[in-house]
Amino acid sequence: MYIQTLIRVLLLMCGVAVVSAAQPYRRQFDDQWKKADEIVREHHQSWEAVFTSLDADSRVCEAIVFPEILRWSKLKDLFEQAALKDRYIKEGTTGADFSIGLFQMKPSFAEKVERVWMKSPLCREYGLFFDLQETDYARRQRIRRLSDGNWQCVYLAVFVRLMYERETSIAAKPVEEQISILATAYNRDFYAPLDSLRRWAEVPTFHLDILPSKSTQYYPYAAIAAERIRTYKFKHYIRATL
Repeated sequence: MYIQTLIRVLLLMCGVAVVSAAQPYRRQFDDQWKKADEIVREHHQSWEAVFTSLDADSRVCEAIVFPEILRWSKLKDLFEQAALKDRYIKEGTTGADFSIGLFQMKPSFAEKVERVWMKSPLCREYGLFFDLQETDYARRQRIRRLSDGNWQCVYLAVFVRLMYERETSIAAKPVEEQISILATAYNRDFYAPLDSLRRWAEVPTFHLDILPSKSTQYYPYAAIAAERIRTYKFKHYIRATL
């Protein structure tokens, strides 16, 4: 708790607006929350088909990316994709590493997930393989996948399965704590150890502005995801990994 408090103080000293969650986020965001909820409802059936094909719980997956859907802007997404594609294909993540799509996935995230997945027995179990070569062709195919909504669901489900495989203790925790850890790993660092993820879960570094400014308000990404999971009427995550 001391570390979280210290970070909040430092953020305030730097002029970063930190928002208290005295009110539920769904009330603070109101129209944005409703719009994001409508997007999830609209896509839920098709997303669920992909998530379940990889034995990942759709409610868990949707909660993890719900903050990203809150912030998603179609116009910004089109701009970033246009700026990203050619540079990433030619230069990799050192040339460009912008967020793509509703789930705001970066090529660097996809690369990390692919590398770990290809070392896991799960890749053979599900017959899902990725080309890890550092070539224009492999990067072009990765961009095409990230630009496709169903493939974003695949990446998300693969991420969830790998997190439960790597950190087996997560599955025994209350569902909101599971979401907090998974959401922090998704938003911050897929490779981060569990202790680091716990520390970062309460740190307000996420905002909803297209372009941040001095008046931008910051929130803990994990807290928004955890509130989303509370809207589902279930208490336990059903592991389908074994």
